[in-house]
Amino acid sequence: MTAETTTERTRRPEGPVERCPTCDAELPAGFRFCGLCGRALAATLAPVPGDTLTIVFVDVVSFSAFASRAGLDAVREVIRVFHWLVREQVTRHGGFEVKQLGDGFMLAFSSPRRALVCAVDVIRVTTPHEDGTGLPAEVRVCAGMNSGNAIREGDDFFGHTVNVASRIAARASGGQVLVSKATRDLAGEIEGTRYVSAGRRRLRGIRGRHQLYEVVWG
Repeated sequence: MTAETTTERTRRPEGPVERCPTCDAELPAGFRFCGLCGRALAATLAPVPGDTLTIVFVDVVSFSAFASRAGLDAVREVIRVFHWLVREQVTRHGGFEVKQLGDGFMLAFSSPRRALVCAVDVIRVTTPHEDGTGLPAEVRVCAGMNSGNAIREGDDFFGHTVNVASRIAARASGGQVLVSKATRDLAGEIEGTRYVSAGRRRLRGIRGRHQLYEVVWG
């Protein structure tokens, strides 16, 4: 065996090679995170029927107004930074990026506590700071979440739990994290945060009124 062949073998990952659905980087089977873009991969969340998941929707508020005033380069940079900041927190808190939805993300967590803390940290890191970090002041981020059973097909999730989470996020204002009663009850009290009742709200396309809570921190 030549030295060149030996070198090639040591560089080649063992086992089947998969690709990251975000950046298309090659990933040895079983990797939990993409080493190139940091996306949390499906291996981190493999629920079976009956498992409780927490679904989180993260969105940018007033982005269209910002994009209409800013140049293309500035818009691209804001989106790049936003995506990087969200994925960094998802990776840090052990979540799973289900998919990117326009300006936002759909995320899934096996732990409601990690989901809630991740959402809070996303708001924290995207808020503009005096040192220049975060997003521009005109661009605010919000999050909404719900917990329950979900139908999984491949790397996507469907069902009532997902629909409610999406509608809760649509109710959130910039800089706000809104959660359902189910998520509040499952997550429990978390040091450094508190729940403030946001009242019983109607959610578009969902029957009845739903008790929502704003998560306040700091």
